[in-house]
Amino acid sequence: MPVTSTLSVVVVRPQLASNDMGHGRLSTCLLCGGMSRRMGTDKALIPHPRGGVWLTALLDQLCALALPVVVVSGHEIHAALVRGRDGVSFLQEPVPWNGPLQAFAQVLSPTSDQPLMVLPVDMPRLTTTVLQGLIKAWSREPEVAAVAHDGERLQPLLGIYPSGPPFQSTLTNQLKGDHWSWHAWLDCIPHQPVALPAEALLNANCPEDLAALSDEHS
Repeated sequence: MPVTSTLSVVVVRPQLASNDMGHGRLSTCLLCGGMSRRMGTDKALIPHPRGGVWLTALLDQLCALALPVVVVSGHEIHAALVRGRDGVSFLQEPVPWNGPLQAFAQVLSPTSDQPLMVLPVDMPRLTTTVLQGLIKAWSREPEVAAVAHDGERLQPLLGIYPSGPPFQSTLTNQLKGDHWSWHAWLDCIPHQPVALPAEALLNANCPEDLAALSDEHS
């Protein structure tokens, strides 16, 4: 089993990040499946203060990175929002839906030259600058996964993951055992935490989170 990295947190000042990072074949996976049970409505379709809905607002932020994007979702309505966008494709998540790790496994390559940046649709405060900071930290050690850290805990649904072994192989083996925990997978792969602004990493899962966001822009 690969030894998990014990590197200290990499502190990133996003304003220093640039687009010229030498990220090679890096592409992006935007996860927007799931049932949104706690929110009570499809989170991808919630209106965003910057315009559009959460799904399209994040795609707008990703556009400036000039990276290929695949939107992974079990909801066909999301495909209509993706259609016609340059560099953006849609992948239907197969049923049964068993969480984001299974969805991510649909796109993580078994070859070693296709790293993926993954992000969830329910982080509505994410910006291009924050994502550039994550890419810059990862590019210093691209053979190790770079996982967002909000100062208190890891946020593994926002990270950059190398492909091939041991990343894809350990993920496949874990899902064969019906173990859907992303944190459990992290224990099997080399990774480093990347400190990013906590406010940008708000994971909005319930109406109370939505109300807090609304208050900021009222």
